[in-house]
Amino acid sequence: MKTFLLSLIAMLFIGLSASANPVNDSVSMGSGYANDVWYSFENGVVATADRSTWDIGFYTNRWSAGVIINDGTGTELLTYGNGDTSSWNAIDTTGMAGWKRLYNSDTIWEDGAFNRNALGHPDYGWGVYNMVSHDVVGDSIYIIKLANGAYKKLWIESKNSVNNTYIFTYANLDGSNQFTETLDATPYESKLFVYYNLSIGSVIDREPAKDSWDLLFSRYMGTVFDNEGNPANYVVVGVLNNVETGANKNHPVSPDFTEWYAKPMEFHKTVIGSDWKYFDMNTFSYSVTDSLVYFVQSLSGDIYKFVPLSFSGQSEGKTVFTRELISLVDLTEQTTEQAVKVFPNPASDQINILLPGFENELASIQLYDLSGRMLSDQETRLTNGQMNFSVQQFEDGTYILQVISSGKVHTQQLIVR
Repeated sequence: MKTFLLSLIAMLFIGLSASANPVNDSVSMGSGYANDVWYSFENGVVATADRSTWDIGFYTNRWSAGVIINDGTGTELLTYGNGDTSSWNAIDTTGMAGWKRLYNSDTIWEDGAFNRNALGHPDYGWGVYNMVSHDVVGDSIYIIKLANGAYKKLWIESKNSVNNTYIFTYANLDGSNQFTETLDATPYESKLFVYYNLSIGSVIDREPAKDSWDLLFSRYMGTVFDNEGNPANYVVVGVLNNVETGANKNHPVSPDFTEWYAKPMEFHKTVIGSDWKYFDMNTFSYSVTDSLVYFVQSLSGDIYKFVPLSFSGQSEGKTVFTRELISLVDLTEQTTEQAVKVFPNPASDQINILLPGFENELASIQLYDLSGRMLSDQETRLTNGQMNFSVQQFEDGTYILQVISSGKVHTQQLIVR
């Protein structure tokens, strides 16, 4: 049904792109890319947080064992190469320079650096899932190099999945300053991660709610390919999708390209990523790839056109882009039998709204321009499934009318002239 609805809505809005009005916007990460910035297509910048305040992060879903590192600031994780957890009290760093470095996945959020040695269920890299207790029991020691250059040994001892609590121990390599922390992720389940600073021994709450943002502008360890196609890990600056935000990449296309449905939406971390820009050695500045367009399916299901325009580099960490609302998608998967009818359309004075099957329910009428900006939000009661709405105060143009009643969302194109 949802695939059918997406196609139906796509057909409804074909032809709107020519009259749409893209909105210029920008996000600044600060000098040296110091901050993470969470962005919503509907509300703009949602939150900004200093990236240097944390070292490790725990995916908050109670049935996940995902643990990440702050690899965007230079934090490194090494699998201890000279023993298992029985070696905790006598760490031998001989040969450490050759031990395997571990980085967060740049495609899957919960596949953190601590999970990269995973062998598949029940082995999650840092530990093994116990089918009886539902705990993940740690079986590995790690050496973590912090952004400030300090080394610590770290052992994630267990995760109690039922209670969503982690127990981990960390210390200096010589065993001094040892601490054991019990971290309860339950209060942070509305966010993707809860973070921890190993230098000060503190939980760090830095993220907005995961249902409040679509994109994260961040610095992270990405996979970069050389001219022969060989992969390597480098710290990059880019744009990351929320776990429930889809996107697709279209290149080369014309600037007026609006066929968002031409490619399937991808739901991984770096659909947009970092390669929409490149460093131009001729100008010694960043340039944005020509003829490049992204379409993003926001958390609400709406489709936005996202076009990067410029990137300042580390002076401001500023990305300038356009956003343009292309399609409002009905997430309630309405049926055509209950589709809203609007007449006259085009209209210049007043429209009649007919909603079959909704006789005397309370309804909310919302009007949006094509940039996604809400212009009106009125609440009224249907009379025999009908109501009126004045459009006299709105300028000539194309709008999106949305009627919400009894938990159903009904969307229609409206032209005022």
